[in-house]
Amino acid sequence: MKFLLIVIFILLFTLFIVAIYKIYELKNIQYNKPEYLIDKKILTVYYSNNGNTKNVAENINYIVGGDIKKIELVENYPNNIFTMSMQVRKQIKEGFLPQIKNIDISNYDIIFVGSPIWNFSMSLPMKAFLKSNNFENKTLIPFFTCSGIANKNGIVEEIKELTNIKDMKKSLYMFENGIWLVKQQIIKWINNI
Repeated sequence: MKFLLIVIFILLFTLFIVAIYKIYELKNIQYNKPEYLIDKKILTVYYSNNGNTKNVAENINYIVGGDIKKIELVENYPNNIFTMSMQVRKQIKEGFLPQIKNIDISNYDIIFVGSPIWNFSMSLPMKAFLKSNNFENKTLIPFFTCSGIANKNGIVEEIKELTNIKDMKKSLYMFENGIWLVKQQIIKWINNI
């Protein structure tokens, strides 16, 4: 029993040291605007239901600059999470996309698009936004927040199908419980695209 407790203590201590190192590593990341963002008109567009994606979008906008816009629905989803989940599942099954208010992207070169993950994919409002706009000659940079599993390859393919985009950068996936180091994670992602 003593041996087992010692092993558990050593494992926990090791995990603690690794976590401290990762936090230190993230906190010391420097940001110099990457070349692909220099002299470009940048827009950050997001849909957020509970505020996590909004938080990430605002941090991206703070770091890279440009404009930021929230996708707004013509008719909002119910506030009750269970009622909303049932409605969303039904809409997915029927291939339905909600009506959204127009966001003009014509004056932008680079567009960061952010969405929560719903049922292993991006939210329906984000799909509606992607489908209803022309992304020709634009660079698309997706980011997602999730509390579980996401079908990353499926989402990338879905974005390509909805937009016919030719220039899409590496996506960011952030777990909702890991949002407390969001600025550092975003800087690391932007620096490595």
